[in-house]
Amino acid sequence: MLSSCASVKTTDAGAIGLDRVQYFEDGARERMVTDAATSYDKLLQAALKHNALNVDAEATQRIVRIANRLIPHVQQFRPDAQAWAWEVNLISIDEPNATCRAGGKITVYTGLLDKWKPTDDELAAVIGHEIGHALRDHTAEKYSTRKRNSSVATGLSSVLSIGLAVFTGVNLSNTIGQAGQAGAEAFANLPNSRELEHESDRIGMELMARAGYDPRAAITLWSKVAGLSKSGGGESSFWSTHPSDNERIQDLTQVETKVRALYQAATAAPTQGGR
Repeated sequence: MLSSCASVKTTDAGAIGLDRVQYFEDGARERMVTDAATSYDKLLQAALKHNALNVDAEATQRIVRIANRLIPHVQQFRPDAQAWAWEVNLISIDEPNATCRAGGKITVYTGLLDKWKPTDDELAAVIGHEIGHALRDHTAEKYSTRKRNSSVATGLSSVLSIGLAVFTGVNLSNTIGQAGQAGAEAFANLPNSRELEHESDRIGMELMARAGYDPRAAITLWSKVAGLSKSGGGESSFWSTHPSDNERIQDLTQVETKVRALYQAATAAPTQGGR
């Protein structure tokens, strides 16, 4: 099973110094690009049917403008991404969310604009973060990781249940199997997911800095989100697929020092400084 996964270099290191090794099941990346395009088309068709696609022209133009400033800088991490068939759409859903599917299919929900009320710099942090997921093929990686961990947990459960059956005469395969899957989720899948979120935060911060958006806005954004959150930053993020707001802020504060010069250079250049 492990031999079916391969180590792949998806991106260059960038100024933030990406160096984490990624493993993918054979064909997973290609499959996710196809699935992403299909699901994106279905989403747009449903939004169009319910008059929820790009209804707010001014807001749509805003997210397109911000995305178009970020996209040229994907070549710093992944030159092939420059040729993706990028799309940007605003969907009227009352939920604070945004996504960038594999292959460059970006959606922003109106709930994010209405509830978080981001500045242009903060919105660049959100869109840049989502682009980071696509550049690193995180969807395919999570699929591969979960499948691998599930197989390992199932294999270990079988060995343990056989051993216990020999000594006790009782077959506990179902109970142990459930515990094995829970262990894989707690100790492998979820921490892996949180690392992917941190990674996308960092990529997004570099993209926005190169595009002339103040990288400090990524920090103010998550400070704002922490203030809006009912649970605040005190709840443990161990069982969450996302880092806590405080965890995120601390990490981004360190990353900002690495990309500050990129932002200064971008805003000093005549072609980049304008808004």
